[in-house]
Amino acid sequence: MAREQEQLPPLHGNAYRSPEAYEVECEQLFPKAWISVTTGMVVPEPGDVFPCTVAGLSLLVVRGRDHEIRVFYNLCRHRGAPLLTEPCRQTSGLLTCPYHAWSYRLDGQLYKAPHFDRLDAQAPTTKEQQELGLIQLRSALWRDIVFINIDGQADPFEAFIAPLDARLSPWSAELLQPLGSKEYDIQANWKLVAENFIDAWHLPFVHPELTRGMAPLLAVEDVCLNADLFGFVMPQGYGERSGVEHRATPVFPDLPPERSATIEVWCIFPNTLILVEPDNQQVITVRPQSATHSQETFADYLPGAPVSETERESMLAFSQHINEQDKRLLEAMQPARAMPVGDQTQLNRSWDQAVSRFQLRWRQCMDAAGKDGTPPASD
Repeated sequence: MAREQEQLPPLHGNAYRSPEAYEVECEQLFPKAWISVTTGMVVPEPGDVFPCTVAGLSLLVVRGRDHEIRVFYNLCRHRGAPLLTEPCRQTSGLLTCPYHAWSYRLDGQLYKAPHFDRLDAQAPTTKEQQELGLIQLRSALWRDIVFINIDGQADPFEAFIAPLDARLSPWSAELLQPLGSKEYDIQANWKLVAENFIDAWHLPFVHPELTRGMAPLLAVEDVCLNADLFGFVMPQGYGERSGVEHRATPVFPDLPPERSATIEVWCIFPNTLILVEPDNQQVITVRPQSATHSQETFADYLPGAPVSETERESMLAFSQHINEQDKRLLEAMQPARAMPVGDQTQLNRSWDQAVSRFQLRWRQCMDAAGKDGTPPASD
């Protein structure tokens, strides 16, 4: 059983508040991993653009005319000005820099630069168009989650995600229909956000409208596919009336009977969180902004045909209410962890195995960067 793994001491409080630790994460952890930046739901149509910042990098997530999603650095190849600062739909099919009006196609190719050679011609040469396009990052789309690998050296995404892809195959990705998404700004370290998602113990206390007593929590099983893919399973779901026969919305048709009430909660290290139930999928992509500030895309999906607008609004309101309960708690925890006594915390061997795995993986990444996981306190 996963619960039998060796329990390490919890992370030092500086891991959640130190600018120095965050700088190392931005230089050594995030660039080497497959990190998520948002979901495809956020850019549903050709020309849709979602500017975002993650780990100190300004990016553009773009849906092209070919419906492919690409991720570029938000940087004009002339003087480095950002092209866009707010989500939008570029019906012209062009991304135009506000500084000198260099324009790029949705696939990143340079299209025109007014008076490029001081003449009236709008278009640079073919060679210049090819060489001066937007800089694209390596990216992948899985279950509508947009991933990037900054340094371009990570294993192929298909190989990286294969164990979890197989595990979640009964929750068919082909059936996923967007229910809705919302952007959140959270005044808390990204690790607190991730750890909270894989903490089953808080459910009946923070979200009493979700669970029906402690019984379903006592059946929780810890799961670990490898160092980057881990979480927990609730075989009984949230308790009574959790099975497919009690669901008001369509369910994933390929779920075997023994999983008819199952909820699975996963962390794709470092910053991707996914939950599947018999009748929905929920995704959180956490974008680190600083040692004490995170942003996230919070997205919900249903299998099969869309529900009515009234049902949709009701379901989204409930889901977002649950997330906002977590947000309030996390934002209260962040300053508490800044106190000297904030270092005197202790994980529980019976409940915190997934959190312990997360912290172990973080330590491994910091150790590989020449840090010991306990960065010095900053002034």
